[in-house]
Amino acid sequence: MISRQEVQAMYQSGAKHYDFTTILFRLIGLRMKAYRSLAIKKLALQRGNCVIEFCCGTGLNFPFLIEQIGSEGRLIGVDLTPGMLDIARARVNRSGWKNVELIQSDIAAHDFPEGVDGVLATGIFGYIPEYDHVIKAASRSLVPGGHLSILDGKQPVNLPSWLFKIVLKLGGPFGYTPEYFNVRPWESVERYFKETSFETRYGGMIYILSGTAQ
Repeated sequence: MISRQEVQAMYQSGAKHYDFTTILFRLIGLRMKAYRSLAIKKLALQRGNCVIEFCCGTGLNFPFLIEQIGSEGRLIGVDLTPGMLDIARARVNRSGWKNVELIQSDIAAHDFPEGVDGVLATGIFGYIPEYDHVIKAASRSLVPGGHLSILDGKQPVNLPSWLFKIVLKLGGPFGYTPEYFNVRPWESVERYFKETSFETRYGGMIYILSGTAQ
């Protein structure tokens, strides 16, 4: 697994091109916008809720989240990389959102507030050896009945190997390696959450994992 410093350097270098890379994924059938929307629906957010996004990146999920929580809610975006947060901040300012707080931090060491209604994590756990600790911290941050939702990738089951190689090639600048897709965060979610669900898309390579706080 690549180091945190390497992850930050890669995303800092590629921050300006990150959103364009997500467009390239569409060309091979990866419907990331639809997957993001589905993952956010799993949070079952209401207007006025507080939601944290782990590794929020450039804020691609923010429009979906703001639509759910409204201007009365609170969105906290946490990311390791200043360049990614700069683009997220520009998106927030451009959209006129006044209820978004952006924090530069390593989520494995971050002290998350209590009383949160939802936690979202998109494309991060292949970088984080301490993912069990992060998922446990999320369970403690959430109110009883609050939801965690994870959108990420795993080794595909029914995806042609040549197509998986294209995914790795496109994601190479951001550390997508076969090792990235070998972690198993669903085991931690089952340990710390109830009413868990697990769905896959794109030949089993994309999964949407959710759970309810006890």
